[in-house]
Amino acid sequence: MSTSSAPGAPRGRSEGANGRNVGRTLDRSSATSGRSGPSDGIDLAVAVDLVVVRRGLTADEAHALLCRHAEATGRDLDDVASDVIDLGTSRLPR
Repeated sequence: MSTSSAPGAPRGRSEGANGRNVGRTLDRSSATSGRSGPSDGIDLAVAVDLVVVRRGLTADEAHALLCRHAEATGRDLDDVASDVIDLGTSRLPR
């Protein structure tokens, strides 16, 4: 129950009153895919690290390789990064 005495304050039990979902926002793309949204850059950073380890490149070289591949295939860089995470680096050019 709400104990607020402010005028217009909701009375009774609210959805967040039991401690769940309080202060949380839900990004629909994250909820449906189980992944963070593409704009957070985490997939790209992980993909760069995978290319560094597998190909022995520097981080800058790995990022450039991913960018070139995205441009050459007409795909978004985040999509290429997701593929590297899911499928490995074998589909990238040498």
